[in-house]
Amino acid sequence: MAILSFEDHSRFDSPTGCGCIPTGGLIGKIFGGTKRRTDWDLSSGFRILLNRKLAETGVYEPLTQDEIMDGMAKLRISRRSIMSNAESRDKLLKELNTEVIIIGDVRKFNQERVRANASRSLIEGSSGSTGRNMHNMPLGYMTGYQMVGYVYSATVNLNADFFGASGEKIATRKVSARKRHQLGGAKIAAFQAVTTEQGSEFRLGQSPKSEEKKKLRPIVDPALLRKIGFGSPTFNRTLFGLATDEALDKIVLALREVIGPELVADNLNSASKNSQKPVNREIIGKIIYADPDNPDQCYINIGSAQSVTVQQKLVVSTAEPLVDPDTNEVLGYLSKKIGMIEVTEIQTDRLSKVRIIEGFGKIKKGDEVKAAAVEDPEEKET
Repeated sequence: MAILSFEDHSRFDSPTGCGCIPTGGLIGKIFGGTKRRTDWDLSSGFRILLNRKLAETGVYEPLTQDEIMDGMAKLRISRRSIMSNAESRDKLLKELNTEVIIIGDVRKFNQERVRANASRSLIEGSSGSTGRNMHNMPLGYMTGYQMVGYVYSATVNLNADFFGASGEKIATRKVSARKRHQLGGAKIAAFQAVTTEQGSEFRLGQSPKSEEKKKLRPIVDPALLRKIGFGSPTFNRTLFGLATDEALDKIVLALREVIGPELVADNLNSASKNSQKPVNREIIGKIIYADPDNPDQCYINIGSAQSVTVQQKLVVSTAEPLVDPDTNEVLGYLSKKIGMIEVTEIQTDRLSKVRIIEGFGKIKKGDEVKAAAVEDPEEKET
């Protein structure tokens, strides 16, 4: 995967872009100005976070920005040319030996707040006491109550264009994520009650810190947000961070829908709807690392999620281009078997270590790995 960039059209760092305060002159002071632009660079920030998401899948291997820039410099093509020209994208795809270029767009990135509070005094005393006798009451009989409530809402809207073979666009996906944090509470004398989307909390008096069990709430305070780096571990605890994480998850799922591999859970759900019998499925993946000096140091992006087993043998194929002899144009690809591997260790749901038993020296990163599932014995007997 090569993530070229994320264009920022959210106007987040403009005085009216963040929406943290509905009205008033404080908006620009809280989120406006060049400091916000420096702190939260959404264009590079979303690219970095999506690279991180893709790497965590164990299915895709994103290229670094340095690798992309080196490829562009070698070809002497500009970023603007790649954004607008299919031929430039095709050259870059071939130079980087990658399958897909992703160009993203941040359409909306803001946090809105609605807040209200109210308070008044209550009179405690004998049954005959009323508010009109308030000036005659001892202060010990006076107390107060306060009611507070607010709702914060963070919204992230993203567009992503996927470009494949020959640099042509193969899909566009628009995703949206919205996270809310709401709180309502009341305080009467020493008694406090707070309700959020996480549940309710009650406190009487000043509880010792060792006994307090405060639930971790998302960070929404604009003053605190200014001190948090975009994409940092603390950013993940902000309402912005929660919405960003969900939106990027949707981008990764969209990528799997477009170019594969299809999610195993989706296959199983589809199979259970169509038939109660086991469905023969192929195990398909790719070589993600092959040591040219050691046939035992080879890894594939297939693991327990595809029910692969230790000592299982898998066929390795490469895509051989079909070239027009007159124009030298690549018209298609032919899958050609180049070797065989055997699973030696299943490390995660999407990662296994294998050894090359045929084709050592030919097998390389990116080659396809494939094995047909075992046939159902009941169907074989019939």
